[in-house]
Amino acid sequence: MQYILFDLDGTLIDSKLDLANALNESFEHFGLKKLPNEKIYSFVGNGVRRLIEDSLGFLGKLDMFPYVFNHFLTHYHEHLLDNTKLYEGMDEVLEILKKRNRKMFVVSNKSEIFAKEILKGLGVDHYFEQIVGGDTFPYKKPHPQPVIEILRKYGAKRDLSLMVGDSENDIEAAKAVGLYVGWAAYGFRDETILKKYTVDFVIQRPLDLLDYVL
Repeated sequence: MQYILFDLDGTLIDSKLDLANALNESFEHFGLKKLPNEKIYSFVGNGVRRLIEDSLGFLGKLDMFPYVFNHFLTHYHEHLLDNTKLYEGMDEVLEILKKRNRKMFVVSNKSEIFAKEILKGLGVDHYFEQIVGGDTFPYKKPHPQPVIEILRKYGAKRDLSLMVGDSENDIEAAKAVGLYVGWAAYGFRDETILKKYTVDFVIQRPLDLLDYVL
């Protein structure tokens, strides 16, 4: 594999606690009931807008969306890196792949500005040729547009390209384009996802990726 497209949340980084904290702080600010972290984690992966919509929908409070959304964006922006960190071994994986001249990209549904600030704050943004967010193009995962745009821009051959991610969105976007898929078992989704989707290989921990790529 010469071209590796990484999802962000649940693949490169463990960001779920900061997301849950920011959402519950926003709910508390408006007098709404806080949700258990595990419930919030189940909504992560489709971008901030969907995260808030799904969480408010669960509470039956969708009418609060505009207020919660704006407050969340401000609060989360100020707390992007309180607890968020790279998964163990991921820094080593990125360094090795860079030395082996692999071209790496991030294709996230998180807002592009958040994705870039987090990766810069963690000191790993320089490993990636491009960092794409959920608002970079008109469509985001599971739509294949972000993947197609990267392949086209960098002249990447599909049979030499791999998507690494933990969610349904990553798998569907990759398969729509014909990329190989590596599922991150350590991420936000559990193995029940494999009852619905077929992937090319499963990565139990970040360092396992090297066995399939090099």
